Amino acid sequence: MTLLFLIAYRAIGILIWLLFAVAILSWFPIDPRNRWVRLLHAITDPILHPIRLLVPPIGGFSFDIIIAGLLLMLIQRVILQALVS
Repeated sequence: MTLLFLIAYRAIGILIWLLFAVAILSWFPIDPRNRWVRLLHAITDPILHPIRLLVPPIGGFSFDIIIAGLLLMLIQRVILQALVS
């Protein structure tokens, strides 16, 4: 069971870094047909899409990546508490 929690903890950490990469890439004009960009969006869009439906952009700024990152950090913290106890 501990191994499962550890794998989930690490996977969420990787997802947080991928969200950070999506945020950085959104600042640059990158070809969306690039296979790495498509892979990155294929991994992160299932997390971001429900948040985009609930929280529309405000003033041209989208908070979906920030909200998803905070939620993932919260889940990661809960998993860490389960690992420690």
